[in-house]
Amino acid sequence: MAQADAAAFFRDAPPRVVIEIIRRLPARSVLRLRSVCKVLRDVTSYQPLLAAVHLLHLPQPLICFGRDACPDRSIRFRDYCVEALHLRSDMLRPVLRFITDSEYYDFIDNIQGADAPPIYAFTKDHIYYGEGDGDGEEVGDGQHYRPRITVHGSIDGLLLLSFINIWYICNPATRQWVALPDLSNCTVIGLYAHVSSGEYRMLVHTGQDDGATWTRYYVLRVGAEEARGIGRPIPPPATLHVGSLSIGLDPVSLSPPVQLRCNLHWPPQERQGYHMLVFDTEAEVFRWMSSPNPIREGSTQLLEMDRKLAMSVSKVGRPTLELWRLEDYRNEIWVQIYRIRIPVMEIPDLHYIDWFPHVVSPQGDVLIECSNKLLLHCDRNGNLLRKFQFREEAPVVRHALKETLLPHAIFREPKIADGDVEPPFFEGL
Repeated sequence: MAQADAAAFFRDAPPRVVIEIIRRLPARSVLRLRSVCKVLRDVTSYQPLLAAVHLLHLPQPLICFGRDACPDRSIRFRDYCVEALHLRSDMLRPVLRFITDSEYYDFIDNIQGADAPPIYAFTKDHIYYGEGDGDGEEVGDGQHYRPRITVHGSIDGLLLLSFINIWYICNPATRQWVALPDLSNCTVIGLYAHVSSGEYRMLVHTGQDDGATWTRYYVLRVGAEEARGIGRPIPPPATLHVGSLSIGLDPVSLSPPVQLRCNLHWPPQERQGYHMLVFDTEAEVFRWMSSPNPIREGSTQLLEMDRKLAMSVSKVGRPTLELWRLEDYRNEIWVQIYRIRIPVMEIPDLHYIDWFPHVVSPQGDVLIECSNKLLLHCDRNGNLLRKFQFREEAPVVRHALKETLLPHAIFREPKIADGDVEPPFFEGL
């Protein structure tokens, strides 16, 4: 009777009511709801509903951290977690997990995990730990290592992940994933949507970071086996800065870009003279645009704000943050939206430790990463809203994820039934 009543409700309720209900549910609950409600299995009614819900969902910052899977260490496994923080409710929700041996990673034992994507690494020479994140750690006798999963980027509900020398694109909401070619010999600098073709692509470059070797840029279509070289495309008006691209860009994990329309934007980097580098994803050429002031000190991060580009500026241990918005894209006019001051003296948790604040939302929400394994959430007025204490290691705030249930052509059919076997990074959710 309960299922019949629920089905009748979803059949007869106004679409707006159904949307308001579903947008408050985690993606996994929506998938379960669809599996028991025949009305929502109808593609003609379900697809528009998913599209509407996707537009209403707000991006949520991702919190990455590691912990012992068993607190009393009776089972010696390491649990690498990625969780989404809902800024309005201050609730953390699991997105994905990846479990390895906490003492060392035994490649021979783990390489044939029953449901794991393939991992090919047998010696230290074959291990690629990511882009300078320091995520790998040698322990013991030098024969065993602690690789970990790393979140490199996010777009349209998709996450770009790496583990050892294998990279993946996954949608944690639908539990779909696809493996990428070996990227250990290049630097990944961007993940973007190619608007005209509907494809997802990655921008990478090869060459040493010393200017002595020729740096070349490549475009890799997700699903392709090989990347396509594009050289170092600079239009004639931008040749003044042509030397800036000779040593490449910072990795995507250190300097994540933001896509706005058909352009991919990077935060200001010293090697670009503190100008913002822009990549036209359709014409596949680079150009530069100015940043506020310009900014030569502090850490900068980009985000989207009311369909415009925004930039947060902060410094380690400094209580003042700024949020700028690009009001006039064509004329490159920036306007300061918020100037946020953290009342350090009123927050004892910030005394005598290292901490780093940054703006993570258009509303001016601030997350503060602390060396004492705390994460603090403040509003744009500097008021402390909530603090999260982590056990084994300090959390790292990564890219925002806008959860989506919309289908992506890069994946095979989704596995949504309760009995389905899934990749290891969805285990336990």
